Amino acid sequence: MDETGGVDRVVALSDGVFAIALTLLALPLVDADIREDFVGGDVLGLGPKLLVFALSFAVIGRYWRVHHQAFIHIVRADGTLVGLNLLFLFWIALLPFPTAVLGEHGDTTAGVVLYASTIILTGLSSTGLWWYAAVGRGRLSAATRPLTHEAPDPEWVRRGLAGGIAVVVGFVPSLPLAFVDPLLAELSWLLVPPVGHLLDRLSRRQRYFWP
Repeated sequence: MDETGGVDRVVALSDGVFAIALTLLALPLVDADIREDFVGGDVLGLGPKLLVFALSFAVIGRYWRVHHQAFIHIVRADGTLVGLNLLFLFWIALLPFPTAVLGEHGDTTAGVVLYASTIILTGLSSTGLWWYAAVGRGRLSAATRPLTHEAPDPEWVRRGLAGGIAVVVGFVPSLPLAFVDPLLAELSWLLVPPVGHLLDRLSRRQRYFWP
């Protein structure tokens, strides 16, 4: 049975999880031991943690933006959508943990793989959520009412899917690279912004994400 309505509650819960996850990212910095006689050196020593914090903040911020744009078009929720949204929020809520691990052990293969894998799974769940709401539900059961507006803008659908896929594409190469050189794997994450920009442009011009 469809759970029509309830979108406001889904969005409210989601925004709360995003806010908490963004706040928890800063805890390793707050808990850092800054000695009175070595403030400058200790703050400089937090450089890797600050970079990881900034990266994770930007990633979560991007996913919040994609989620926000998706739910502008979603007008009702069913059980599957709620489940997919909870799966997506699971990865968002988990992200402060691999962020903390990477901040402490960024020079290890395990730390890089854990972080990149979490980001990739977050991106896949984000893409799956929007695909189901905009395209998949109608294909799985043509007789059901759509979850989005009656005629969602195809460009918005393509851009929503591209927004989730971009981060995945940018982080996948770092998985094999982490076993060769963890630092090189981390540097490969610099590809995420240009990949996101490229996919966004393609989603506007082509029908890669829309049949």
